[in-house]
Amino acid sequence: MKKQAYFITKLVLPLAFSPFLTTACHQSVSQKSHPSLKPSVECRVIQHEFGQTCVPLKPKRIVALSPDRNLDPLIALGIKPIGYTADNVGGKEIIGSVSLDDVKGATNVGKSDQPSLEKIFVLKPDLILATKYHPYKLLSAIAPTVSVPHDESVNEALFKQDLRYVAKVLGEEAKAEEVLSRYHRRIEDFKKRLGNQLEQMEVSVIYYSAGYVYMPMKNGDASADVLIDTGLRYRRAVPGKTSSIETIEDYNTDVLFIINLERKPLSFFLQHPLFSRLKVFQNNRFYLVDLERWDTRGILGANKVLDDLEKYLVSLP
Repeated sequence: MKKQAYFITKLVLPLAFSPFLTTACHQSVSQKSHPSLKPSVECRVIQHEFGQTCVPLKPKRIVALSPDRNLDPLIALGIKPIGYTADNVGGKEIIGSVSLDDVKGATNVGKSDQPSLEKIFVLKPDLILATKYHPYKLLSAIAPTVSVPHDESVNEALFKQDLRYVAKVLGEEAKAEEVLSRYHRRIEDFKKRLGNQLEQMEVSVIYYSAGYVYMPMKNGDASADVLIDTGLRYRRAVPGKTSSIETIEDYNTDVLFIINLERKPLSFFLQHPLFSRLKVFQNNRFYLVDLERWDTRGILGANKVLDDLEKYLVSLP
């Protein structure tokens, strides 16, 4: 990866697009040293953790490098990218809670933690949406790049932060508030439909993998934040705690959702000596839920979690 990056920045980019790089670098320096100077292209200046970026007012060729953090909100705002990253799980292309139909016609530019700079370069984007884990300097040499931040000091769900931030980058703040309003209306409707069970029912959510269990985190995993928004009695996670399967009794609530990381068959859990003795298993109130739907940090994923809560909880006796 380092050799590829060196090749691109030291040879391909300067030779092929030296006028573009000169302009981009000039704009970047001008904005930092002389904020009063206007860039040659009309744009919106966006602050982020690596500095500031001059984003075109109406970007048409957007590459989104995180399925959850920026692709999900982009699709939720009704905007289709020209490039995206995906992960391969069991030979299947996974892009968080985004469906393949939503990115039909767009180019897969690699894995979310290792996007291909060559593929991004060829697409000639006018905006790249990244995170702090992506090579900002290399990407910003290709096109204006914005790193979507995660402000842990803000007491707001990450999926809401990301949606509002991406909307600000694109000048679509009003659309973001519409999307969030629809989500909150759904939450209120769910509460009404659940009625008295809302306060009576205790719910747990766990990830299971290789003999270990852990819980989704507040202001990070959308599944936890949706449960908190509903007002359900949700058993919270201890920050950073991963436990062996022997602690499974800690999650023996009225309802248990299992995010099945290893895609184990239902029979595995039914026959497991520790899972099978839980009251939630004996009462048949445990549910294996899809990784793509529940292991999410985006607004689209949050709505899919809410779909499943309605499906499994509203009809409970």
